[in-house]
Amino acid sequence: MVDYFKDKAKEWDSPMKIDMADKFVSEMFKSINFTNNLKVLELGCGTGLVGLQIAPLVKSIVFLDSSTQMIEVLKEKIEGLTLKERSSAIKDSSTIINGTIDKYTTPDIDLIFSLMAIHHIENTQKTFEHISSILKPGGLFVIGDLKEEDGSFHGGEYVPHNGFNVQQLAQQLENSDLEVVKTYTYNNLSKNGTDYEQFILISKKAQNDIKS
Repeated sequence: MVDYFKDKAKEWDSPMKIDMADKFVSEMFKSINFTNNLKVLELGCGTGLVGLQIAPLVKSIVFLDSSTQMIEVLKEKIEGLTLKERSSAIKDSSTIINGTIDKYTTPDIDLIFSLMAIHHIENTQKTFEHISSILKPGGLFVIGDLKEEDGSFHGGEYVPHNGFNVQQLAQQLENSDLEVVKTYTYNNLSKNGTDYEQFILISKKAQNDIKS
């Protein structure tokens, strides 16, 4: 597999991406109670802009990314913390996996979240089916990604999906036994003079702590 992010990882944490991560985390906080008994997994964790904000709040986190370079930057961030900072930021039971989601097979996850990663996955249906298989009953899957766009967001570079038709994506989730709880547009991005919309979609395997 070609690593799309091989030459991007070191400079990944731009102000735009940091802001994007912060807004996604804020939206999750509106709907999900992050508690210290949760085991969570971040699909496409990148350099940890989202996951490192969530890690102190939960029992453990699995950071997962197929890009070796992104994982290396994440590890450098963690290794750069003092022992005291590290102990409060990340639990000992947390893990880092350099690979695709099928590398994780234990059905013990309470929450999976993914920001701007799903559009890089060729076979989303197969991925959603696997996600459903590793979520506990009542587990949640949260997607933050682009609505359909004309392909300009990535500047002509190939990605499997130029954003998503949210209704079609929701149907794929339903086909994977993941019930869509809510979805809405939460952010507008401006890049190279063009505006793009981001949506959040929360699905569940069964009932969980969703605030109305």
